[in-house]
Amino acid sequence: MEYLLRERSATVEDWYELTRVNFWRDDLLYAYLQDLYDYFYGDCKEPPESPDDVPPPGYGV
Repeated sequence: MEYLLRERSATVEDWYELTRVNFWRDDLLYAYLQDLYDYFYGDCKEPPESPDDVPPPGYGV
């Protein structure tokens, strides 16, 4: 996970192919993965919220 966070080698398309979980932008994917990392290995007490099925405002504009 550290490698993935450091290299940012997966795109949202790659992630969807692997997991069938949709993120609308790479920055949203990596923010979620960082939060997940902090939950597993850091001091975050709550797991991150799953991504929203609705695209964020301005998506695709």
